[in-house]
Amino acid sequence: MAPLIDVVFLLLIFFMLTFAIQGQGLALSLPEGEETEKVEKDIIVKIDRNNKIHLNGRQIEIGSLGTALGEDLLRRSDKMVVIDAAPKVKYELFARVLDVSREAGAENFSIIK
Repeated sequence: MAPLIDVVFLLLIFFMLTFAIQGQGLALSLPEGEETEKVEKDIIVKIDRNNKIHLNGRQIEIGSLGTALGEDLLRRSDKMVVIDAAPKVKYELFARVLDVSREAGAENFSIIK
């Protein structure tokens, strides 16, 4: 039977030679990447504490919200609208914005309070 020190040295030499070989690995030729689609920004309807409505940062009246939202939603694959309402907004106005958004074509909603 070989002494344990001889076995350890043989294993050490084996591992040193295995890891010391240069040029190991595969030669790969990877394809060039293509530009990915730009991430669409969310459509954000904000109702401030003065009950004024903003669509993506610009103030808008409730009467023209439907057409503006409809135009934005036609160009999108995901039909999501984010509604950001101030804490003390009238529920009637919030429900109206939700209804107008749904009529304009929104299918998913995210509500921020």
